[in-house]
Amino acid sequence: MQTKYTNGLFKSAACFNVLAGLPMLIALRPVADLMGLEITPTSALFIQITMGLVVMFGWAYWMVSRDPVRFRPYIVLGLLLKIMVAILIGGHWLAGSIPLQLPALASGDILFAVLFWRYLSGSRLAAAQRC
Repeated sequence: MQTKYTNGLFKSAACFNVLAGLPMLIALRPVADLMGLEITPTSALFIQITMGLVVMFGWAYWMVSRDPVRFRPYIVLGLLLKIMVAILIGGHWLAGSIPLQLPALASGDILFAVLFWRYLSGSRLAAAQRC
């Protein structure tokens, strides 16, 4: 696949993750209030751990944008995690335990999961054609 496309895709994914994770990492209570989420001391701990991981995956996607061959395993892991996030958030929304704001944000994960899958499929095909 094109280097410019790859660079843009994974830099966009990096920015998405940082913009999704950093607000809840540094200003949990106000952001949770905006999203209609109930916060307990225990949930705050796990939310901040999770958001720290989301931000760190932003860094991983940035590294992929610089060298997609070397960091290809991060793409696979990111794809699987984005699918998992979409399923978990969608399930909680369908069960009525969370408001619509969180699934709306997770729609970005669905989009990036599709784009990651497309990239992985295309790059595998391109590698096979070179052989």
